[in-house]
Amino acid sequence: MEYKDLNQIGNVRGITPAVKYLLFLNIAVFLLESWFDVSLKHKFALSAEWFSRGQFWQLFTYMFVHGNFSHIFMNMLMLYFIGPTVERTLGSYRFFILYYLSGVIGGIGWALLASHPSSCVGASGAIMGILGAFGAFYPNSTVYLWFVIPIKTAWLVAGMIAWELFETITGSSGGVANAAHLAGAIAGFSYAFTLKNSNRIQDVEARFRKLFSSASGSLFSSKKKNDLPTTDEMDAILDKIGKQGIGALTARERELLRRATQR
Repeated sequence: MEYKDLNQIGNVRGITPAVKYLLFLNIAVFLLESWFDVSLKHKFALSAEWFSRGQFWQLFTYMFVHGNFSHIFMNMLMLYFIGPTVERTLGSYRFFILYYLSGVIGGIGWALLASHPSSCVGASGAIMGILGAFGAFYPNSTVYLWFVIPIKTAWLVAGMIAWELFETITGSSGGVANAAHLAGAIAGFSYAFTLKNSNRIQDVEARFRKLFSSASGSLFSSKKKNDLPTTDEMDAILDKIGKQGIGALTARERELLRRATQR
């Protein structure tokens, strides 16, 4: 899973559907507040006491309200430049999962360390998740910090995570939800890294299953080690290989294929 062409970064015609939707929604909410004097923060901002109050919806709504123009401008700028490439890599459905997953985990991370009472707003946790995913997919690509300084994506993401961790521990930034940034970035990176390396993870899982199965009499397997797959199972596996390639097999399917070839 990798998108080779990065030339459309920052190209208006290259904006993807999910990014376009998120840009529109965030900007519309901001304009609703600033132009029509509609206050949404008191209801949609994430309260540090959201769990005890049962305000679970705030984990989603807080991502779409921002404190001021510079706040939304920086978040939407990052979404505009990096979001489309990540969406092309993941597809729109998984991109939405990435966005909301990073935002929700970012909000939970902030609330766990926040003082009471306080509130959090902004898409920064979700945006940091997109940046983390971009680093997982394209660690060796070059981006320009402040549009001037070239830097490898891996170093940029690592540096930002280190900075957010430092600020979270020291609390020196004052008023900035660094814990949300940190948790969002880690969530986005982990999600993308898992998808990118799913076959390797399945291989490791299969090895552990085989190890514990031999030590505990098939603790993790529903069949005995020497049992052979049925004809129907083999037909399904071979059909899947023909349509999707051998890399699409699950750990269990690979084990069944191994048994069949050792007869």
